[in-house]
Amino acid sequence: MSEFGDIFSNTWAFALVVLFFGGSIFVHELGHFLAARMRGLKVLRFSIGFGPRIFSWRGRDGCEYILSLLPLGGYVALPQLADLGAIEGGGADDTKNLPKASCADKVIVSAAGAFFNLLFAALLSVIIWKVGITKNSALETNVVGFVPEFITDVHGKKFKSPAKAAGILEGDKILSIDGRPVKNFQQIIELIAIGSGRNSDGSPSADIEIERNGKPKSVRLSPVLVKTNLSTGDEIRMIGISPAMPMVVGELLENSPAKAAGIQTGDAVAEIDGIKLFSNAQLGAYLDSLEDGAKTHVGVVRNGKKILIPVVPRRVALTKSLALVEAPDGDGSVSFLVSNMGNPDSKNGVLKVFSVKRGAAAFEKFSVGDALYEVNGKPIDSLESLNTIINGTSKSSRPRLAMSGRNSQIYDASLPLGSASKIELPKTKAMLGYMLNPAVTVVHPSPLEQFEESIVRTYNALSSLANPQSDVGIKSLAGPVDIGRVIYNLSMTDFILVLSFAVLLNVNLAILNMLPIPVLDGGHILFALLEWLRGKPLPPSFFAAVQGAFSILLLSLMAFVVYYGFMRWSGDSRLEAEGAMDSEYYLKDITF
Repeated sequence: MSEFGDIFSNTWAFALVVLFFGGSIFVHELGHFLAARMRGLKVLRFSIGFGPRIFSWRGRDGCEYILSLLPLGGYVALPQLADLGAIEGGGADDTKNLPKASCADKVIVSAAGAFFNLLFAALLSVIIWKVGITKNSALETNVVGFVPEFITDVHGKKFKSPAKAAGILEGDKILSIDGRPVKNFQQIIELIAIGSGRNSDGSPSADIEIERNGKPKSVRLSPVLVKTNLSTGDEIRMIGISPAMPMVVGELLENSPAKAAGIQTGDAVAEIDGIKLFSNAQLGAYLDSLEDGAKTHVGVVRNGKKILIPVVPRRVALTKSLALVEAPDGDGSVSFLVSNMGNPDSKNGVLKVFSVKRGAAAFEKFSVGDALYEVNGKPIDSLESLNTIINGTSKSSRPRLAMSGRNSQIYDASLPLGSASKIELPKTKAMLGYMLNPAVTVVHPSPLEQFEESIVRTYNALSSLANPQSDVGIKSLAGPVDIGRVIYNLSMTDFILVLSFAVLLNVNLAILNMLPIPVLDGGHILFALLEWLRGKPLPPSFFAAVQGAFSILLLSLMAFVVYYGFMRWSGDSRLEAEGAMDSEYYLKDITF
C-alpha cells in the first residue's frame, strides 16, 4: 500500500513539473501566438520545446503545432518578424509574398509573451493571497538567533564563523546588507550569497548594519566561500548565523530533567541563568559549556508570567558508536556504523560506510553508504568483529574488504599496510529534554507583495551575475533540470509552495525575455525600434549574422546550464546518501 502511495506521490510531483514548468513556457508562446493572430500576422509553427519532434499536426489555419523532445523553451515561427526556421528546426518556407510587419506589430507580438507570463503569475498570486502559504516563522525574522564558532561545508571542512569574529551577537537585529534593507532571514542569506564587496586583498567583504539594544551599529565582516555541492564545487558566501525562533515547549520527554523540574507544555523558554535566549541552538551551546551536574535556572513565560525553574541538565547519547579504520601517519580513513533497521539497541547488523577521509589511493574506492560484508574472508556483523580482524591482520598484509556499493555492485578494497581500527564512542550532549512546537505560520501576501519580491530577487540575481566582483558565475544559473527539480521537491511538501515558485518563475521569464539581447523578445523589440528610427529595414545580412551568432551562444549556454544541472543533481544525490547515513547515525529516540 505504501508503494502505491509513493508511486502516486511521484506521479503527482512529475505532473506538476510538466504543468508549471512546461505550462509557463506554453503560456509565454501562447502570448506571442494570440498577439500575432490579433495583428493579422502569418504563424508557421507553434512549438513547445526544441529538438526531435514527439508529435505534430497542422491545423486548419495552416499553422503546424509541435511538441518537441527537449523542454528547454519553445517558439512561435513568425516570418514577418524574424525568419528563424533554420535555428528553430523548421524548413525554408516561401514567405516572400507576405506583407511587412509594422514596428507596432513587432513590439506588440514580441512583448506579448512576457505579458502573458505576468498574467499567469498574477492569477497564481491571487490564489496564494486567498489560500495563504505556510512559512517557517524563523525565516520571517531579521533577528539573529545563534552565532556558531564554525561553519562546515559539504566536505566536512570547518571555517571560523565570520559573524563570530566580527562580534555579532544573539539578539542583534540585522537592518541592511551592503546598504540594502532586509526584513527577514531569507533576504539576509540571499544578499550575503550574491554580495560583491571585496577587501583590499581581494577576499569577500560585507557591510552589515545591525541594531543592538535599540542603537544602530555598522559592522564589516569577511564572508567565507563555502562549498555546497559535491560534484560541481558550487560555492556561496556565508557568514555563520541562524535566525531567532519561537521557543514554545510542545512535548516533554519521559524521565527528562525538564519534566522532573516542572517545565510544562506551552511554556515559552525565555532565558537561562540570566542569559536571554533566542534559539534552541544557542541554548544547546550554553548547556554544553557547563560542567556535568551543574544546576541551571531556566526562565519560562507561563500564562503571561515569568517563572524561574531550577534544572540540572543531563548528558545523553545522541549517536551510535563508530569503527574508525585509519591508515598509518593519518593518510586517510574510513569509518563504519552498524545499520540495524532502526533498532539502536542491537550491536549486530550490516556495517555501512559512514564517512571517508581521502588520502591513500585505497580509500578512493569507498563511498558513503557502501555495505561491508567480509574482511579477509571472514563475515562481519559488528564493530567489535571488524575491530578485532583489522587489528589482528599482519603488518605485512593488507586487510581485504568485500564491499557492496550503489545498485548492489560488488567490489573488493584493500586497505593500506599497517591500517588500524578503533571504536569511537557515541557523541553526547547536555539536554533538558523537551521538544518545541513547530515554528510555522500561514501568511497571505498580496499579489503586489509577491510581484515585488519576485522582481527584486530577479534583479539582485542578474546584477550579481553581471558584477565581476561577486562570486556568482554562469554555472550558478538555474536551467531546466534545476527548475524541474525544485518544482518536484516542493510538490512533495506543499502544493502552495509550487504555486509560489511558479510566480517567481514566470516573473523571471518575463524579465529575462525582455532583455535587449538578440534572439530574445527584447532583442526583437530593439531591432524593430532601430528599423523605425532608421526609416528602413536593417540589412538582411547583418540581421542574419547577429541572430545566428546569438542563437549559437544561447544554445551553448543552454547546453552548459543543463550539463551543470545534471552535475548538481548528482552532487545533491550524493549528499542525500550521506544524509541518509546521518539519520542512521543519530538516534531517533533520545532516552534519559
